[in-house]
Amino acid sequence: MAATLGHAAVVIGLAISLFAAAASVLAGRSGDPGLAAAGRRAVYLTFGLSLLACGAMVSALLGHDFSILYVARNNATTTPPFYSFISLWAALEGSILFWTLLLTGWSSLLLYRYRHAHPELMPWASATLALVAAFFFAVMTWPSDPFVSVTPVTAEGNGPNALLQNHPFMGLHPPLLYLGYTGLALPFALTVAGLVGRRFDAAWLRVIRRWTLGPWILLTAGITAGAWWSYEVLGWGGYWAWDPVENAALLPWLTATAFIHSAIVAERGRSLRTWTAILVVTTFVLTLLGTFLTRSGVIESVHSFTQSAIGAWFLGAVLMALVAGAALILWRLPDLAGSGPPPPLVSRESAFLLNNLLFSGLAFAVLFGTLYPLVAESLGGERLSVGAPWFDRISAPFFAALLFLLGVGPALPWGETSRAVLRDRFVVPAIAGVAFMVGGVVLGGSGAALLTLGLAGFSGAILVGELVRAVRGRARASGENPLRATWGVATRNRRRYGGYLAHVGVLVAAVAVAVSATQAVDITAILAPGESAQVADYTVTHHDLVREPLASDPRVLETRAELAVSGPQAAEVRPALRDYPNSVVPIATPSVLTSAREDFYLTLLAYDAASGSVTLRLFVNPLVVWIWIGGAIVVVGAVFALWPGRRQPAPAEAA
Repeated sequence: MAATLGHAAVVIGLAISLFAAAASVLAGRSGDPGLAAAGRRAVYLTFGLSLLACGAMVSALLGHDFSILYVARNNATTTPPFYSFISLWAALEGSILFWTLLLTGWSSLLLYRYRHAHPELMPWASATLALVAAFFFAVMTWPSDPFVSVTPVTAEGNGPNALLQNHPFMGLHPPLLYLGYTGLALPFALTVAGLVGRRFDAAWLRVIRRWTLGPWILLTAGITAGAWWSYEVLGWGGYWAWDPVENAALLPWLTATAFIHSAIVAERGRSLRTWTAILVVTTFVLTLLGTFLTRSGVIESVHSFTQSAIGAWFLGAVLMALVAGAALILWRLPDLAGSGPPPPLVSRESAFLLNNLLFSGLAFAVLFGTLYPLVAESLGGERLSVGAPWFDRISAPFFAALLFLLGVGPALPWGETSRAVLRDRFVVPAIAGVAFMVGGVVLGGSGAALLTLGLAGFSGAILVGELVRAVRGRARASGENPLRATWGVATRNRRRYGGYLAHVGVLVAAVAVAVSATQAVDITAILAPGESAQVADYTVTHHDLVREPLASDPRVLETRAELAVSGPQAAEVRPALRDYPNSVVPIATPSVLTSAREDFYLTLLAYDAASGSVTLRLFVNPLVVWIWIGGAIVVVGAVFALWPGRRQPAPAEAA
């Protein structure tokens, strides 16, 4: 029943999507409001059909309906309900189904929000979104049908991928990432509408930017959660390995970030509008490319799915989106081209332009490093590898320059500036940057960590100075106390000060990454019961080796080391290896003791069941928790910038 219902919903969804696209195109050409409403309501219906199909799959997973091949491959009678539910996105076909639900949900939200506005443009956005949805429904109808039936029906399923049922964060990281990915179809659709309708003015750019910021926030949260998941689950002591699928998520984030900054300049005048349109199209193309890399099986990764027939479909979609976007931009190039002299070299406009070039250059470098092995293998047959050291080396200058601009950009005025302004706004931050570096030397830092500390101190002092200057101006004009004046300044210009808060989050995370990457300590120790090992200020004593089935899933055999930790963080910990029936290798379950200063991270690498001895890898990772805190600050700042506020007259702020 679930298979019939789900498959019918998918096939009908394909037909309705094509109808929505056709009706919306006709509405855009004729201006007929009836056709526009029909196309819009058809998009709503595709969301309902996607929801019905997902509901059918979730019902089959929770009910262990092994007559559906997807359920038999990714579920078992012993799988806990939580992991049964999230198995909806644990493998290829289910993830496409979930993807389509989110895409049609975003589309319905956008079209409902503007159902009475922009009648000359929204039909084109509706048509674009309907065509994207039709592609995903078509993928599920032919090469990746999630509701394929299987006979004979087995009594027991294979169970979810072992890595995806070893930590509850699997229920958070993929949905956030997918929400960000699918939401980036909205600015693409709005850009197509603006180009077709010959409207790419400041007001329309603000609409596009607003509908980019929401998905960008979710993508940021998804990437941060993914790094946290990798750190907590995989047992290797790190959080970012430049894995191709990690890179696939980072790429559209980089170009979307560039667009968000580029749009600020484009909204003020006619400059950078062509570049802004290019960034939107590139971001959407990169989401499709990331989906191709993740789901086609062309790369080997703990994140990617198995070899499948959808690779050619997604590669075709990438090419079509790229060609269509480029053609539209070339068609409307005379409308997009700016006029007037270039901005002064030392100005906020130039800082934003350099910011864009750095983000785009970094995106190109990451894309090159990700795709080069695939291209080389396809041409020469030799499997190559571009590893983390190459990415670290090539990306470091980009990140350093971006940290510098993160403070400089907001401090520079629009247009011409003077030496007096530069001296007033940059001397104290420069001293703060040097002070941070000196403090780093005193604390034992070196190399990249010191440079990052200096840049963070410099840019952070600029951001604080900008806020203090505005608060003083408001307090003098209104007589308010500093706290009330600060809130008034921030809420009066949410976009600016929300952006500043997001910048602070980036600085916090950057310092934590630099320090944890360069100042970490780790050892490998083999301990028999009763023996101890020392690493930094911590002592680890091995008490016992325990092997028993998991209480939550008796099919999983857990082997854990019972350890006592003494030092700055004292605790009893139990790092383990878990043997899942559908995994050929044990899955590590590390133990992590976290404080504001450092993490003590313990992983069980191997054991001898006869003697009870264990092989442990022990890490002291400084400041790691501040990576997650920094990511949270970025998200809070961006939400504050996006959150609508009441416009009220307010005293003028200082420039």
